[in-house]
Amino acid sequence: MKFKFSSAVLVLTLVGISTVYAVTPPKSVKISSNPILIENSFFAGNGGEWFTTLLSKRAIYLVGTSEPAAGPTQGEVIAIDPLTKAQLWDLSLNGTADAIATAATIDTAGNIWVAGSSSTQVVAPTPKPTPTNVINPSGVVIDPTPPIRSDLTQLSVWQVSPDGTLIASYNYEAGRVLQPLSIKLVKSVLQINGSDFQISIDVTGKFSSYSERTFVPVKVSSTQTFKDGLYIWKSYLSKSAIPHVTGWSPKSALPVVLKVGSRTGAIYSAYKISGEVLKVDFLSGLGLVLTTQSAKGYAISLLK
Repeated sequence: MKFKFSSAVLVLTLVGISTVYAVTPPKSVKISSNPILIENSFFAGNGGEWFTTLLSKRAIYLVGTSEPAAGPTQGEVIAIDPLTKAQLWDLSLNGTADAIATAATIDTAGNIWVAGSSSTQVVAPTPKPTPTNVINPSGVVIDPTPPIRSDLTQLSVWQVSPDGTLIASYNYEAGRVLQPLSIKLVKSVLQINGSDFQISIDVTGKFSSYSERTFVPVKVSSTQTFKDGLYIWKSYLSKSAIPHVTGWSPKSALPVVLKVGSRTGAIYSAYKISGEVLKVDFLSGLGLVLTTQSAKGYAISLLK
């Protein structure tokens, strides 16, 4: 009886496996425009700018800086529901006076940690900053370039809950301009890097290990791949026809995204990306998310 039971289990297991991998690839696919989940300016004013996009299974978070017509410049986090396309919440991140948000990450509890710079007094509006993380025709990603102002001498860190509540904010007075470029969680401590400094902050808001040093941001390649179960997403600049993809014959290098079989390499879907690509990221259970610049400001695409 035991042997018969085991055999039945084995047969069922093998059938299950053969069913999972029995995906017949199409002979060819027609390239489509990337579907837009939501499109808006999001961040107000001439100094308003997106800086990064974060992903969770419950929301897509846009982090940047707004410069309202009235009032101080402020950091901002906007949450988008990937299912309904609705804006879940919009949280302003204020400093003593003006503040900008230039880097962010998500911890294991789903809290959003945002790093930026702030001032103790309001000054004239900033000039429009250089677009960040744009992939130019040569395929090189431009490094983030936050607005430079001589009075942004405070390092500011905001902790935001997944439902858009400001849990806490912390400030570190450096006595000079600080421009955070990245923030990441390393063994329960947040490490913040700028072009010429590094500092750490624990979850209680205690700053430590400040040092002035040259920090070279990791270059983001124009070619990126993401494993998605039986498939692989490929984002890259294409300058010629793609085998088994119809409707695509670019005259110059343009961004595309392909969904290919991880075992066969067969193409299951192909997308041509409109607008400048700012960021491409993937989260299992959510999908591939593209942030692009558009005529309306910024656009978010979700590919599954």
